[in-house]
Amino acid sequence: MTCLPSSVQASRNGSALVIVLAFVVLLSGLLVAYLTRAGIDRQLAQASFHDTKSDLLARSALDIIVADFKQEIGDGTPVTPANIQPRRWGTPPPGGTPFPNLIRRSMQGDPTGQTSSLSSGPVPSANPKRGEIIPARWNSHYLLPRASSSGNDSTPVSNFAAPDWVLVTPQGPNPAPSPSAVIGRYAYAVYDEGGMLDVNTAGFPYHAAPSQSPTPGLPLNDIGRKGSVAFADLRALPTTTTALLSAGGVNAIVGWRNFATVRPSAVFPNFSFDSPVVPGGTGTRFVNYFAGNPSIGLSQGFRTVSPTVHLNRTDQAFVTRTELIKLQREAGFGAGALQYLGTFSCERNAPTWKAGTAVITQRFYIGHLNLVTPNPTGPRVADIQKYFGLRWIDGTPGQASPPTPAVPGHWQYVGTSGNTMQDRIPAFTNDPEFFQLLNYAINRTNGDDSSHLLTTLSVGAALIDQYDDDPAADPLTGTTTTMIEYSGGWAVGLENLDPARASPSPAPSPFPQPAGMSPTPPPAIPAYVMLNRPFRNAGEFGYAFRAASGPTPTPSPNPKTLDFFTPTSSDAPILDLFTYNSAPLRSGTVNLNTQNVAVLTAILTGAFQTEQNVGPAPSPSPVASPAAKSAATNIVNATTSQAALSRADLARLSSSVINAPFTTNEETRETVARALSEVTQIRAWGLLIDVITQTGRYPPGTTSLTQPFVVEGEKRYWLHIAIDRFTGQVIDRQLEAVSE
Repeated sequence: MTCLPSSVQASRNGSALVIVLAFVVLLSGLLVAYLTRAGIDRQLAQASFHDTKSDLLARSALDIIVADFKQEIGDGTPVTPANIQPRRWGTPPPGGTPFPNLIRRSMQGDPTGQTSSLSSGPVPSANPKRGEIIPARWNSHYLLPRASSSGNDSTPVSNFAAPDWVLVTPQGPNPAPSPSAVIGRYAYAVYDEGGMLDVNTAGFPYHAAPSQSPTPGLPLNDIGRKGSVAFADLRALPTTTTALLSAGGVNAIVGWRNFATVRPSAVFPNFSFDSPVVPGGTGTRFVNYFAGNPSIGLSQGFRTVSPTVHLNRTDQAFVTRTELIKLQREAGFGAGALQYLGTFSCERNAPTWKAGTAVITQRFYIGHLNLVTPNPTGPRVADIQKYFGLRWIDGTPGQASPPTPAVPGHWQYVGTSGNTMQDRIPAFTNDPEFFQLLNYAINRTNGDDSSHLLTTLSVGAALIDQYDDDPAADPLTGTTTTMIEYSGGWAVGLENLDPARASPSPAPSPFPQPAGMSPTPPPAIPAYVMLNRPFRNAGEFGYAFRAASGPTPTPSPNPKTLDFFTPTSSDAPILDLFTYNSAPLRSGTVNLNTQNVAVLTAILTGAFQTEQNVGPAPSPSPVASPAAKSAATNIVNATTSQAALSRADLARLSSSVINAPFTTNEETRETVARALSEVTQIRAWGLLIDVITQTGRYPPGTTSLTQPFVVEGEKRYWLHIAIDRFTGQVIDRQLEAVSE
């Protein structure tokens, strides 16, 4: 055996040692990396666990809050002005800055009996784990009045009180549990989103020619006749104590929302629109989308966006409130406007007014009046009988000898089935036809009714004459007046221009020869306002002559028409039983009991006071924002004193408006009913529930709930929800996670 020199042996031993040490270092590194990764994974797992716990707590808290509202609805029968709206608590006391949107907040002693005395707001404490929610966070949605009217600071006014915590134990909420039993807590506030303008439908574009102030980018008659909340003037919304939302800010909203429909030029946020007189331009496309076919009405529920494509882009919706806030900051308009704008609304298009035992599941669609034209053919015949109980009878010529007057082509009231002329308005239990519903509204009966047959048919005939145009004439006699025969007599409408009417007005009429006609058109009334166009809203029914005792009116400078302006009007239920929009579920309507004056101001601004030949501004002059604000203030005061139960209350609310230019005569007083009847609702509670939950624990040995709470996880949600006040059914909901 050869012996290696000692130096070589030592060298080999040293190399082996280095290799062993290297392996030890490598293994140590792997071990440290493993332990580090395991620690990080444990932290991530723990964070995920706490996030899941806080999320489950948040969803459970929302379920509890919604259940409280549904229980409130269940307990609130029969429905009265005192319980038609959600109960309010935790709102500022009188004398301070009002919070029109705030319905309630969690607070000690509230009716739920679940809330502790611990405020979620900052309290003197040096412990950073206490988890206080500063006021600016509670108002990060901008639904409360702000302390500063400039910039984007969301800090609310000083009389805001932060919600109190609801403490949660394994057994559920407990207002005063043992500290060791607490596993989490939540606080919440609820806002009346249904009382705001849904930014997905409200507002129209403005046109600005060089060196000119912006003017409406729509025809005046479409804005002034309303019928859709899209014609609300968002320039009436305050952004500060002295400024209103600019036309540029409105255009940023409308151009982003309806890009493919209105096709703006330039780029966001500096959109511009063409003049309203451009054929097929912005105004035409906008009106066609938001007002529908003017000869029929509107069937769009606005719950989805238009599929129209322009430059490879479509319309889009504000799916979350966060998106609206982001657009406000990028567009640069005042954050104060956000207090009046929501992103979620939904209502069942059904009446709330009720008298008797009738079950009316939907309003009558005004567009069906488009069917009622002389000498109908084809499918119209069956539809007219289905919706109106009428059938057309051709006229018979007159004879010279013996002298026999011509009988004009006319309608017979036969009911929805059969061919026998009726001597009464038939009883109904559900889905009434036009005259049954009209009789139900005016005379409060859904039973067989012979005593009001003449009056009801006459009012209906006058409505048909208001809706159709003058060329809708009987082929035989040329009369444009609607005439309805029933068993025992005739009911007639009223037209200002009727070629078959004698001039002056002897009876019988000299048309047609040789022996005149019978019945004859009633005498014209010079002061009678004639639309001769489709109705844009149920409020325009107020233009129809209301025959009190017979079909032939007595000439008068003040003809009696349907009354939508006195508090005790028997005609007011018409406003709730008829609709311009046929969608069974729809978005974009505002709760008539809103306490937000600016919202009603925006809707009333621009509404026509009178029906005229629409020409260049100011003919007819629209209601200006200051006058609209005074009217809106009167309405809010009236609903605060006595909440509206249905759109029939619009007559009462019209009577509460006492400022010019609404008080000149009946037509101007009914401006409120015309502007609000189609864009307001009562039956849906549209709520935004803001909840913040924290999971965690009190440290061992804690003896008082006022000591620091160790927060391990936190979650915040804004739940947008619509609940039908009359059924307790959740119509729609949208859960928005809030990242802060």
